[in-house]
Amino acid sequence: MNRLRFILKNLCLTLLLGVAAGGFAQIDKLNRAQQLLQARTPELAQPAIDSVIKNSETKSDPVSWTTRAYIYFEIYKKAEKQKLNSALRDTIISSIKTSNALKPDNDYKNNNNKLLVSLSTHYYNIAKTLLQDSLNDVRSQQAYNSCKELYLLAKPDTNFVARDIEYYVAVGSVFSNIFNNDNKNTKAHDIAKIAHLKVFDLQPDNAPANMNMGLMYLNQGINLVKSLDYGADLSQIDAIQENIVKLAKQSEQFILKVYRKDNKNPKAVQALYYIYRMLNDAAKQEEFQKKSKELNIKLD
Repeated sequence: MNRLRFILKNLCLTLLLGVAAGGFAQIDKLNRAQQLLQARTPELAQPAIDSVIKNSETKSDPVSWTTRAYIYFEIYKKAEKQKLNSALRDTIISSIKTSNALKPDNDYKNNNNKLLVSLSTHYYNIAKTLLQDSLNDVRSQQAYNSCKELYLLAKPDTNFVARDIEYYVAVGSVFSNIFNNDNKNTKAHDIAKIAHLKVFDLQPDNAPANMNMGLMYLNQGINLVKSLDYGADLSQIDAIQENIVKLAKQSEQFILKVYRKDNKNPKAVQALYYIYRMLNDAAKQEEFQKKSKELNIKLD
């Protein structure tokens, strides 16, 4: 609570000069709201502060709006911190924006920004939960966008490239794994592919994204190999084999990027062995078979 005391410094001296009798009542309410906040009873402070920000004597002071933001923040942490859509969070944000528009001093401005960063972090945690636990990419993306928006509102010069890469690699990993377990899940494939392409726009040689893309194509090829029925019509077999070769070559271009950065990456070495086996490239298949043995990688 030391920070709250700091935020509310010299409030009475600031507001007492030149106010009418009605204003004194609102200052009393503001003081009362602050006291209740410091006493960790924000629910009791809420009606008082809502009255303060509606009164003509106090609604134009940034202190009123910053105080409101902190009161609602304490209530929000107890009730709606994990929610994507939160009316309490919306009230906090609008209060901070109003306070900032009223040009607070640097102390209040910095504390407004601290709240925005905290809310940004909450949005990021929601984005991860929706992605990993709920597999809801649309709502996860919404939370991530809100995370960025609030953080940039507090710190406009922030470079989000590293965090964007981290987030979209996570999206790609989750949905590529789903697709690898079920190649009929074209929605998972499309989500993973779009996420990986966003990563490549920012960092073309990103190892996890290249590995995920390569393994998706490789997995499709392996499943086609398993589906081959050599009793089928020759034209069907030829078409399937042609698709297997295409998938293997698509996989190769991504996996090689990983291998060239780290020629002892076990997943890359193993994948390249299967790729060259599908391509009937005996020399390279033998090369990666030896590398697999050197690295104690099991092959089928």
